Amino acid sequence: MEKISFHYGKHIQKVARALYFHSWKSILSIGIQAVFVAVCMILYVKNESIILLGISITLVLTIAMSMVMRTLLLPKILSADTRYNKEFEYLFDAEGINFSPEEDQAIMKWGSFTRVWENKGYYLLFHGQQEYWFIAKQSFEDAAQENKFRAYVSDHRKIVTGVIL
Repeated sequence: MEKISFHYGKHIQKVARALYFHSWKSILSIGIQAVFVAVCMILYVKNESIILLGISITLVLTIAMSMVMRTLLLPKILSADTRYNKEFEYLFDAEGINFSPEEDQAIMKWGSFTRVWENKGYYLLFHGQQEYWFIAKQSFEDAAQENKFRAYVSDHRKIVTGVIL
């Protein structure tokens, strides 16, 4: 079995930001709200309706609060959690990956992941709509080990880049 180890807590904030800004849900939500704000502002300028101005300001604040919560506060809370603020060790082979070898948990089969996404620094292994594990690319010992990982995953799931569906 191949071994990967990295400090999980140091990467949570970067992964959360990448996930938020590369998710279709987030992109569509921000886009729709921005269009609605623009329409309200145009109508406010034409009609001078205080209600439309209030709606626009409320939407801008909602967008800002959502972004701050999802990309700054929640990841900061998670990275400070003692469960995540330590070195994690994963073991993987052609069968699957073991996320907790010290607890001797069963290996999670590659086929049990619903999708796999990567960016320049991380692999995200999804096993549900919102649940995922991530692996920092810098944690691989060398390119050969990363290529083995990619080959094992690619045998079961396509590794997607860009926007997450």
